[in-house]
Formats: sequence, C-alpha cells, structure tokens
Amino acid sequence: MNEVLRRLTDAQARKLARSVKLDPDQTVTPPQMQTTSPQPLEGVVDFDITIVALGHAVTWPAKMLWAGALHGEPGHAEFGMQSALHILIPTREDGPAFVWDGIDHRMLPAAADDVLFERAEQAARSAEASAGKSNP
Repeated sequence: MNEVLRRLTDAQARKLARSVKLDPDQTVTPPQMQTTSPQPLEGVVDFDITIVALGHAVTWPAKMLWAGALHGEPGHAEFGMQSALHILIPTREDGPAFVWDGIDHRMLPAAADDVLFERAEQAARSAEASAGKSNP
C-alpha cells in the first residue's frame, strides 16, 4: 500500500483522499516534545511502524522526538537523551481525521529502539559539530 501511495501523483493522492471522505488540506498538528529540563539539542526521527494482529497488518507513520546533550570530552562524548514515540492514527471522526498519539518504547523490538537511538545520536553529533563550526 505504501508503495502504491508513493507512486501516486499529488493530484491522484488528493482524489483518493476525497473518495474516502478525507480532507487532503487538513493539517495534522505535530507532536510536542515535553522534556523535564531544557536540552540544547533536539530533533525528530521519522519511521513507519507496522502492526500485525489476527492475520491483518497495518502500517502507520511514526516519529521519535528526542532531546538531549553531549557530555564529556570531544571524541569520547556520551549522549544523554530523552525521547518520546508518536504514531499517526485515524480518529474515526470527521475532524480531525488523524492525530498523533504517544506509544510506549516497549512496543518496539529492542533492535528497532536501538536503531532509532543511534539515528538520534548521529543527528545530535552532527548538530553539535555544525554549532561548533559556526561558533568558533
């Protein structure tokens, strides 16, 4: 299904959305990160999550919001991070038709959680390096 949607033109996708009574111009409010303390680095890792139950599978967009800081010596810095997972789900109501809802990290396989953390850490190191270059 995702491959079919990727191949649709914008006009075809809008027509498909209207045919199932969705408003293609409806905006979806992005999920918000709530950290316990201000963090210098933050970002989003986008991914798709497939849930299988009773022989049926559905794939929905998901995000890991992260905020953190690098501590320690350059080259040996440790990354301290807070994160939250969100999934875009249908509400089965007219408006809004979709909302971001939080999910627990325990719903992901350990390997997937590790990959998401690695992506967040790479983004943090890249942001830290960019900030260091622009602030000599």
